[in-house]
Amino acid sequence: MLNRRAATQSFSQDQGTGATPATGAKAGATQGTFTTSDAIPWRPVDPKNHPGLEMFVVWGNPNEGPSLILQKYPAGMDSGWHWHTAAYQGVVIQGKFTHTFNGAAPQTGGPGSVWSQPARQVHHDKCEEGGDCIIAVYFNDELDFNPVHMEAQ
Repeated sequence: MLNRRAATQSFSQDQGTGATPATGAKAGATQGTFTTSDAIPWRPVDPKNHPGLEMFVVWGNPNEGPSLILQKYPAGMDSGWHWHTAAYQGVVIQGKFTHTFNGAAPQTGGPGSVWSQPARQVHHDKCEEGGDCIIAVYFNDELDFNPVHMEAQ
């Protein structure tokens, strides 16, 4: 049985508090930017609970509303069961990534695989062994992370 934890961890509390949008993505920018993949300034998301998970904000502000972020998962990393207040869409850019909806079979795909995650729906993510994963995720509203813990039956 799944139990939703009462405490909601907002993005600004623990997850990448220094994250800011890419310079060219800011409102009113008069010149575009181009960042090569080896120059992305990755920032840790939550070193205590998800060591190795990093992110980069491409567009928007995940603390305030819609945003597009890149997330880098180390090979083998497992997010645990969780849910978000906002719906989101994801695209695998690198690696073999598994997304599992609560009550459904895991779905694993490589670069170009896409999924849509409804708001408040419990799910689980994992970067499979063999190489790091990078995913692009568009959150429709503010980003939060709400862990769900399994209870003994």
